[in-house]
Amino acid sequence: MRCGQITSVHRDSKQKQRYHIDLEGEYAFTVHEDILVKYNLFKGTEVDEVFYLEVIVAEEKHKAFLAALRYIGIRPRTSSQLQSYLLEKGFEAQIAEEICRRCKEQGYINDEAFAKQWVDERLRLKPRSPYMLRMELQQRGVEKSIVEDAVKGVSREAELEAARALIEKKARRLQGPPTPEEERKLLSMLMRKGFSHAIVQQIRGELRQRSDG
Repeated sequence: MRCGQITSVHRDSKQKQRYHIDLEGEYAFTVHEDILVKYNLFKGTEVDEVFYLEVIVAEEKHKAFLAALRYIGIRPRTSSQLQSYLLEKGFEAQIAEEICRRCKEQGYINDEAFAKQWVDERLRLKPRSPYMLRMELQQRGVEKSIVEDAVKGVSREAELEAARALIEKKARRLQGPPTPEEERKLLSMLMRKGFSHAIVQQIRGELRQRSDG
């Protein structure tokens, strides 16, 4: 039943913020407490077809917004990740887009801040070349212009330090200075990870200084 007068409102026994609405003595729909109050869904309120559809859409948007907040609350996300998540949860594309826009407007989602934080944390905790940082951000749906702004802030010295950190991690397993074959493997690893030719050449020189010493 979609039309009629609300004859009773029951709070859900398990989900205390959700309420079951009866129209003309029959169960009609369930809403969150926020929607209940916003639309004055109390005993005696008249519900017609148009009003019913408005309430149901509002309830679906509210449900999507709460799902978005839970998802974002685990760790920072990009707008693309959030939209994909909502679609996977079964929300319509139009609602997913609207919720993403709302989250941006309210500051819950900020791709620029996400990209900058991603680059900073990667360089500090898991050294990456600028090339790999670009790939990782693009895989998370960050726009190319935002990616470039975040990565262009990586100085040559920061890239060099990232390369050194990776080399040190691998070199710790070696017995003494690297042999020519071990050096080749270490430098190949840097190239595979997208470090520039200039950085690889500098690391080569540092490795050979270590061998000469």
